[in-house]
Amino acid sequence: MSRWSVSALVVPLVLGFAACTPPGPPPQATAPPAAAAKSAEKVALNSAYTTTSATMAALWTTKEGGFFDQEGLDVKLSRIQAGPPLMGAIQSGEVPLAFAGAQQIIEADLQGGDFVIVAGFIDTLGQSIYVPASIERPEQLKGGAIGVSNFGAITHVAGQVGVEYLGLKGQVTFIATGGPPETLASILGGKVQGGVMSPPDTLKARAAGLHELLDVARTGVKSQTAAVVTTRKYLREHPDQVERYIRAAIQGSHAFQTDKALGQKAIETFTDTHDADQLEETYAYFKDQFSKTGFPSMQGIQQNLDVAADTVSQAKTATPAQFVDTTIVEKIKASGFLRQLWGSDPP
Repeated sequence: MSRWSVSALVVPLVLGFAACTPPGPPPQATAPPAAAAKSAEKVALNSAYTTTSATMAALWTTKEGGFFDQEGLDVKLSRIQAGPPLMGAIQSGEVPLAFAGAQQIIEADLQGGDFVIVAGFIDTLGQSIYVPASIERPEQLKGGAIGVSNFGAITHVAGQVGVEYLGLKGQVTFIATGGPPETLASILGGKVQGGVMSPPDTLKARAAGLHELLDVARTGVKSQTAAVVTTRKYLREHPDQVERYIRAAIQGSHAFQTDKALGQKAIETFTDTHDADQLEETYAYFKDQFSKTGFPSMQGIQQNLDVAADTVSQAKTATPAQFVDTTIVEKIKASGFLRQLWGSDPP
């Protein structure tokens, strides 16, 4: 049975589990009239992200910069492990909107799930495979294990793409560690022979004496990673809240790309990274990776389908359009909001 069986998706979730809610955003300047009007009807909303990788930096900047508040949303962010914990939270409505990799959404929907991707912010695989100094060549990983956050997580997708590129498909085992810090600890403790991670965790791995065996971005493979996901039921019943959330996230993406100080502060707050050089390198690595429009990447989702096809036969005949609803991002674009942010309509 697929790892995304329906029974796995309805596991009850306590939001305190795996949560790491940071301090609220700094005080904001006086809100414009539209935002002030929304504040009178502010809606409390639980949201989540799946990893301490800065692939989630657009979301963190949205929170840190107060853009949810400006859209009339009182958003509480928690980190919830990718896979069944997150999927159960979304399906139950405990966390109706989240930032997550598309792989788990696609595989769940192929098994009859009701999940949908409503926006997308990164379609590059910014992960690397890190190994101890004793491993110098890819073939030394044969028969070994590679740590990833969880099955279906961004790191798992990148790991699958990476080992195939290295000619090791079917010759290594993936181990779910729970997250990038746990992956690093597993390598250092000898439980796995390598791990998949991205900045700032790659920088911490390097500082611990590990080295990069492969930058998966070198493969040129696209994959929808940082996506806004919900259920079709929630989208039908709460389109206004989904629109506010996405509009705020687009502002967060814009702020990350244009306000270095705020972007680095968001990374520092949500990853507990305080080294100035690590913050600088992490920001520089991700600065130009985030979408300016929030539109999902159909090319990236096709790659997610190609990965899923190894274990889910339905993926072979599925199309990317089955897993997305662009109604909200199209509405936001048509309103002129993107032009207002960027000065012109971004590509």
